[in-house]
Amino acid sequence: MASSDSHRWTIRTLYQPIVDLRDGTLVAVEALSRGEPGPRESAQSLFASARATGALVELDEACLRAALVGAGESTGAVTLFVNMEAVTVSALDRQRLAELADLAAEHVRVVVEVTERDLLDRAAELVRGVHALRDLGWSVALDDAGAEPKGLALMPFLRPDVIKLALALVSGHTTLQTAAVVNAVRAEAERSGAILLAEGIESEAHLERALAMGARLGQGWMFGRPGPLATAGLSALPVRPPSPARGDHPGTGPRTPYDLLTASTPAQRATVPLVASMTRQLERQALLLDDQTVVLANFQNAEAMTPATRRRYESLASLSALTAVTGAGMPDEPAPGVHGTALDSDDPLTEQWVATVVGPHFAAALVARDAAAGDGDALGRPLGPGTRPERRLDYVLTYDRQRVLDVAGMLLEKVRAMPRAVPRPSPAASSVPTHRAEAVPQDVLPDLLLRAIATASNGIVIADASLPGLPLVYVNTAFLRLTGYSADEVLGRNCRFLQGSGTDPTQVQPISRRLLAGRDVHTVLLNYRRDGSAFWNEVHISPVTDAGGNITHYIGNQLDVTSRVEREQRTTYLAHHDELTALPNRAHILDHLRLELRRARRSGGSVAVLMLDLDEFKGINDRFGHAAGDRALSWAAHRLRSAVRAGDLLGRLGGDEFLLVLAGLPPTGGSPDDPGRGTSVDDTLRRVQEHLHAALDGPLALADTTVRLSASSGAALFPRDAADVAELIAHADAAMYRHKTGG
Repeated sequence: MASSDSHRWTIRTLYQPIVDLRDGTLVAVEALSRGEPGPRESAQSLFASARATGALVELDEACLRAALVGAGESTGAVTLFVNMEAVTVSALDRQRLAELADLAAEHVRVVVEVTERDLLDRAAELVRGVHALRDLGWSVALDDAGAEPKGLALMPFLRPDVIKLALALVSGHTTLQTAAVVNAVRAEAERSGAILLAEGIESEAHLERALAMGARLGQGWMFGRPGPLATAGLSALPVRPPSPARGDHPGTGPRTPYDLLTASTPAQRATVPLVASMTRQLERQALLLDDQTVVLANFQNAEAMTPATRRRYESLASLSALTAVTGAGMPDEPAPGVHGTALDSDDPLTEQWVATVVGPHFAAALVARDAAAGDGDALGRPLGPGTRPERRLDYVLTYDRQRVLDVAGMLLEKVRAMPRAVPRPSPAASSVPTHRAEAVPQDVLPDLLLRAIATASNGIVIADASLPGLPLVYVNTAFLRLTGYSADEVLGRNCRFLQGSGTDPTQVQPISRRLLAGRDVHTVLLNYRRDGSAFWNEVHISPVTDAGGNITHYIGNQLDVTSRVEREQRTTYLAHHDELTALPNRAHILDHLRLELRRARRSGGSVAVLMLDLDEFKGINDRFGHAAGDRALSWAAHRLRSAVRAGDLLGRLGGDEFLLVLAGLPPTGGSPDDPGRGTSVDDTLRRVQEHLHAALDGPLALADTTVRLSASSGAALFPRDAADVAELIAHADAAMYRHKTGG
């Protein structure tokens, strides 16, 4: 444990082991900073105090100094992981970094962990800072990957040597968001050779999950808690050697995106409308990607940001991790959420038209500049007499990922940090728009068409695509009947006001992307009427375009399909459940048993089944009738279910027979050929049987009398008693029959 005092900070450094998950070999340590004993001892309180006083960079630097000094006291070679806030990486100049590097002993190899938090606030400065770290011979890790998924957008530009999977990915539940993060990280690791490191591993389950995600290295309490530095048995960390990226040494190589692409690909000549349409297509593709996407563009001047272009880029900013534009005279925020940077008038980039899109699984770049005067048509032929000198561009379009990253990196170097946080608008974000729209006058639409829409049996709405929030400007009578609102209550609002707590967000999120990309939408949502009642709404939304292909409105067709959805849900439910008892039915319980047997074969564990049959049940039907018999079955099912342990599954096989599956039991050491008994498992089965029988020991009122139910039961254990589902159930059935007959 090392200690360092920098100005007003007293830092203690602890070290946590990092191991190779394949064999548990110690390969590195991570430095963890603590404050002096007291209120600021924990890292959280220490850094919270620094943020509150504006001293975060100073504290971060002090922690780095303490870690380097402490590691230098080791007796052998050590690979040291040290945390550094993104703001610190972007703030430290090369001279201060060189001073820090002088503190690192020759036998200490440094890996700087850049925290994913706030990566996008100063993206260009951060990338330049990472280049400076690599110039020192240090490696770079991206910390907490997945904690803020949008932060992964800079991963291709940072090219981390190690990617640390966030704690929540290892210990949390699997979701589509988790899958998106893991897919993006795995793709980057495959392309770049980065190593995945999982942190927070505390159990075998965490370890299994980390390995499934592709992690090679790991750390967590399972391998050791933070403590004094121990380097005994430390092996070399298998991290690739630092390799300078294209932007590490400005002044070498191509100077502009156009120079870079045309160095290996001949430019093609086209008119401005064609290049503009190709650019819009790239923008449309970006709208269909996820929120880990970066959009970087350069306009030859700020006047090129027309109102239509601003609307497009506002949409891009609302859906991407970072959208930034450069150009002569470009304001700091040319559209809501868009980072703007004004270029110097003599910057060669002001002569070029650039659009780049970089996502985890997609990359594209288009670069163009004005053709030289007198260069002729697209084939290089001179323009003849009387030919109109239409403006033409020489352009290159590429989908090669590395070339796209090189172009995008050139733009990112130009992007300046915003003087304040850029608000991130959400698409169609508010149910009450900033500008309330007036209803479309009736003479805008042909009278016949308007009357037809007004009398349609489906709910019809029209939203204005040119206004923030996509406000409704027309609703027909059927929509008002469907929702219970009046026209005054809905005009000017976004259709999202119909959503509520039960609306599935995974159904909602893709809608905005498809609309902004000019795609049709067809989905079914749980919506809510004015009185709060829920209904299933089948929604068809289509964009309406003008003669120039620009989206002006969206028209939505809405239909109440509650009866159909509930019927489908009921059908799905009955496919897996017994209608009388609401327990899993025969097909469901047998499928579950097959799954548990497969798991047990892999893990070496045991699975038990208990079969129960109600005694003298036929007599209840004969004496009181089948309705009373059904009631008795439902009562028995309820009582048995209340006695079942969490994780076990009770189902109805048919008639008055029930089957209970108990999974995850410890190995018994027995098999069908070696009937050795597992005493602890047998004891568990006996206790479960006793609980089930006790659950049925209660009065049941039928007709004008009270009866008591009892059951016979039998158990069988995999793999000791049987090797497959049919044999296991037959064995349990035979044991139940012996119980019933007293054998």
